Amino acid sequence: MTQIEDRWTAPGPQPNGLQAVADGLWLIDQTDNHLYKLAYEDGAVIERYATETDRSSGVTVGGGHIWVASTYSARLYRLNYDATTVEHHDTPGKGVVKFGNRDSSVVTGAHGMEWVDKHNMWVAVPPATSIYLIDPSTMRVKRSIPSPGDRPHGIFLHEGSLWCADTQQDKIHRLDPETGDVLDEIEVPSPELHGMTVHEGEIWFCCATTRRVCTVPLPA
Repeated sequence: MTQIEDRWTAPGPQPNGLQAVADGLWLIDQTDNHLYKLAYEDGAVIERYATETDRSSGVTVGGGHIWVASTYSARLYRLNYDATTVEHHDTPGKGVVKFGNRDSSVVTGAHGMEWVDKHNMWVAVPPATSIYLIDPSTMRVKRSIPSPGDRPHGIFLHEGSLWCADTQQDKIHRLDPETGDVLDEIEVPSPELHGMTVHEGEIWFCCATTRRVCTVPLPA
């Protein structure tokens, strides 16, 4: 059985994207669209900034900037460290998503994001059930791999593998980044998987519904 450890509750109303850095945990909230940097120990707010994004679901850091996936505007934002917008681009694979039995649909875009280097960044896009490798210097799509389920969310790279949280399947999958083949999986029945990152041998994830921020051990 998966060992899930509750860490603390996120400060915003709907945490939806995470990115670990040395001095804190970046979190983007889908409801207040604020970017937070939080202390690992207790979730205390180190920094907090408003963004121009719309119901954002992913965040990563690289190339001297913060990158945020603005889900409902289907854009990828490049931000300064005070969260002011440098530029934004259309999300690859964006599409119309219908929500359950409700008579409503919306164009949505990316969720998880993961910086690799100045020429490579991964972006998980649920409407396309794909994870795209893009060149952040040009925003050109280099290639893509299929996601294991219909709702890929948080992603991170570790020792050559691409890890992807699937909100619908309640699983974290370890993927071959060349083929998308599933190499391993972790079942996380509760709370719901949304944003995800890795820090000091543990997988950190957040639940947008309960606001819980939790960890599970990274398999050896």
